[in-house]
Amino acid sequence: MDLPSLQTKIEQSALLTGTERQYWMGNIVKMTPEQLEKLETILVQAERISWDEEAQHYLSIANKVATLTV
Repeated sequence: MDLPSLQTKIEQSALLTGTERQYWMGNIVKMTPEQLEKLETILVQAERISWDEEAQHYLSIANKVATLTV
């Protein structure tokens, strides 16, 4: 597993909030190879999603609501 590549995917993911990015970056060194592989698979699949303006707006609203309820 190439950790710098995975860290870049975490930093660039439109799927993650800032808090989630921080969580994953802080815990990446503690993860097993299987967990790292699964995380990479999820992030690669997220890269393939067509993030048009409407989807990005919805995601932004969902992230704001999620942080308000925590």
